[in-house]
Amino acid sequence: MIAVSTHIFQQVFAVRRKSRSLSLCALVVLLSACGGAQKKVEGQGNSGPSWSVSRVVNTNHSMITLLDPSDLVHHQAEPSNWFLHDFAIKDDLQTGRFAAVLTERSGKFNVRVTFGELTKSEQAVAGPEAKLRLRVINHRLLLSGGDAWPSVKTDYRRYAHDPRWIDVPNGDYGVIITALKPGAVKADYVFQLIRVDAMPRVKHAPGVPQLIYGEKAAVVGVNAKGFQFNEQCHDVPNKATWAPLAERSMPIPGARQAVELPREIHERAIVQQQSGSNATIPMVLSRNPEVGSYGFFLKPSSWNQSQVQANGDVHVSTLIRCAVKITAIDASPNNFALQLKPIPTANDRLPSTMKKRLMRSFNEWLREKNDPAWRFKEAKVERSTSDAAMILGIVDYLQLSSKESEKMLPMSNALRVEYLLDRLEH
Repeated sequence: MIAVSTHIFQQVFAVRRKSRSLSLCALVVLLSACGGAQKKVEGQGNSGPSWSVSRVVNTNHSMITLLDPSDLVHHQAEPSNWFLHDFAIKDDLQTGRFAAVLTERSGKFNVRVTFGELTKSEQAVAGPEAKLRLRVINHRLLLSGGDAWPSVKTDYRRYAHDPRWIDVPNGDYGVIITALKPGAVKADYVFQLIRVDAMPRVKHAPGVPQLIYGEKAAVVGVNAKGFQFNEQCHDVPNKATWAPLAERSMPIPGARQAVELPREIHERAIVQQQSGSNATIPMVLSRNPEVGSYGFFLKPSSWNQSQVQANGDVHVSTLIRCAVKITAIDASPNNFALQLKPIPTANDRLPSTMKKRLMRSFNEWLREKNDPAWRFKEAKVERSTSDAAMILGIVDYLQLSSKESEKMLPMSNALRVEYLLDRLEH
């Protein structure tokens, strides 16, 4: 493959911005490698600057990615959307561990990967573009629909023998991703790989690019927020159906989480939904349906058979709307309902010294545990949108028992911090 300096690589981009009609020969002249027979790409047989591979990419994530999952194994313990947080991908962008683009929708896209420039027909319908760094170290890259990011839910090893791999010579590349007018030519997106010999100086997008024809190029995940919770205590009813809290840890008020619900409630909801009736069921999750104890109000409204697990358990993803206190019990032959009082999360502000101590103790706790996701967790907590969100985020990561964490529900933020500090420092 042709090796070029980073300075020349930047000149190529500058020329492309001025004119999309730059010929391949002119490009090669600019790269100081024209005049004789085109060089072969080592390990690529007949491939040279004009080499390209065209594939149909199916995506359920509105994304196209070109990466080696094993290069991102350090994210294996992080949540499935880690790549949408700038604090998580900063190092990956700098060292070229992936090239990716967010699309307008999910579905099928025609993608071309090439060492050359856009064809004349592609130049005529070229839309927004983005530039990224890419380092190839295992002679191949996986062209996928955004499903191959390693995470706590996806093991990087599952893609070792995936048929979507493309052979690519090892080396450092500058990648230009261009969105083309839909349906105008064979490709919807083109990934141009240009070999460089000084990748650290190649300017790259500050986040995952989003390229939609007819719109300006954008990036996603820059200045990503940390914990934020959408608590909704204003619509807590006077009464709700009781469901036992099966999870060991406490649900987080304002978070969307998967909770285990009784099979009979799910079956009743399915029947109501199929009959066209309102299938929304206000309920309260609590360990013990006793007056004076605490629980969590939710009202799931969408039901399907996929929520039933292989072992028969039912897991429903829903908003944990508000923490509540049980004030009375209303038992009948057909229902066991609880009367409720909302317990909104405290909103008192913390002194800066207390926040710093909490963060320091939490960070030390993560390191003592040798948590492989400690960098992500630290950054997400630090970027929380409020003091209350920071505290709830730490509670979520600590995975306290529901019995232990319920004690914190009626506390102020300052008292919650004292409780957590005692837990973290002893």
